[in-house]
Formats: sequence, structure tokens, C-alpha cells
Amino acid sequence: MAQVIGALAIINTIGYLAVIWAFRASFRELKSATWWFAMGFAILAGAIIARGLWWDVSMPLLRLWAPEAAAWWTEHVGRYINILFSLMKMAAFYCALKCRQMLIPEDERHLWPLWKAWLHPTKIRLLPWR
Repeated sequence: MAQVIGALAIINTIGYLAVIWAFRASFRELKSATWWFAMGFAILAGAIIARGLWWDVSMPLLRLWAPEAAAWWTEHVGRYINILFSLMKMAAFYCALKCRQMLIPEDERHLWPLWKAWLHPTKIRLLPWR
């Protein structure tokens, strides 16, 4: 099963890197809504890639070749590496909220700080014909 999980992590890595590369033009205009969205996606993809390569590829190989070292890494570094992945995810949602704030019309933007920009607009139409 470790081989399947590791192979999927590698395939996901290649896929995420391809998507980031595909949207490289979005990084041209600094701090635009598109830039914030692309940056948030890139950071989130980076967290997913790093987590998959760490836990699903590196650690099973380490357990296979050096079980004592794998146990030490899991016990002493595992929690800290998860904190790093979580911080990357937090940076990604910051970028996504910043993107949402940048999409608010400029004359209204001062009324919608980052922490409540996700509430804009106050009235949402879920059905396009209503």
C-alpha cells in the first residue's frame, strides 16, 4: 500500500506543479486580485506537495532503509513539520481572502477589511434566473 500512496503523492506533485506552471502569467501583475489568487493556490499546492513528499514518499522509504531514523524523525520532527504545513495553509487562505478583498469595488473596499471581505456582497443570488 505504501507504494500506491507514494506513487499517488508523486503524481499529485507533478500535477500541482503543472497547474502552477500553467498559471505563471498570473504572477506578472504584482498584488492584483489574480496575483493574490495564484499565490494562494501556489502556497496551498506547495503545502500539499511538501506534505505528500514528506509523509507519503520520504518517510516510507526511510522506514524501509533506516527504521530507527524514521522513528526518531517521526517522534522529534513530525509535529513541527505538520506545524509548517499548517502555516503554509494559513498563508494560502490569507492570500485567498486578500484576493477577495481586491475584487471588491475600490470605492467600497475600505468598508471591507480583510477579516470580513469574505462576507461581501451582503446579498447573494444563488440561482442565475432569480
